[in-house]
Amino acid sequence: MVELLNKKGICASSGSACSAGLIKPSKVILNMGFPESVASSALRITFGKYNTVEDVKYLVDSIEEIVKRYR
Repeated sequence: MVELLNKKGICASSGSACSAGLIKPSKVILNMGFPESVASSALRITFGKYNTVEDVKYLVDSIEEIVKRYR
């Protein structure tokens, strides 16, 4: 998902910021009570003050398109 979003110009990463670059699931997500299988598939997207509603819509549309294509 991260790679496919990147191809659409959307910056995303997997896991939480404190686990960036690690292959193991995020401790933060695990501590939130999610099972390892869910924590391993987490997607992190950060928004800033310059993001617009159109940016969010583009993100949602892109995720829906990718999921439909690869499901």
